[in-house]
Amino acid sequence: MIGRTDGVVVVARHVLAYPAGLEIEVEAHARGASSPSDPSSAPGGPVSDPMDLPEPARPAFRLRLGDGGVVEQDDETGPRRGRGPAMVVSGYEAAWGGPEGGADLRMTLWAWPLPPPGPLTVSCAWPERGLRDAALVLDGAAVRAAALRARPFWTGGASGA
Repeated sequence: MIGRTDGVVVVARHVLAYPAGLEIEVEAHARGASSPSDPSSAPGGPVSDPMDLPEPARPAFRLRLGDGGVVEQDDETGPRRGRGPAMVVSGYEAAWGGPEGGADLRMTLWAWPLPPPGPLTVSCAWPERGLRDAALVLDGAAVRAAALRARPFWTGGASGA
């Protein structure tokens, strides 16, 4: 459990460690209407073309590393400048709306490189839904140890027909 309020639940479904980084699959569920920017609560009634609706705000994630470093979701400036780790959304599924203005989503976060030993804190904020600074602490050393045990599905070069 990363965070919970009366209207929001955010969980880490699983963490997978690889030699180059880690993957964190998160799931979030919200009930009730969010802010006025949420299409399900748009003023003026229904929109004639659903494709004209903007996507509602989604939760944002951050990692605090054992060495004190912080990695923000979708901030790739560190690697492009030859510095620091990064975390991006590599998978995303969402459904929202309905009479109660709910939201259900699953996101896959890819972070690299592997975190240093020490606590690895996964935090989440979804201010449009009333969630701020929720956190789950993982063991960075355990993530690194799991990465050492990772094995490729296939060995060798490209597969032939």
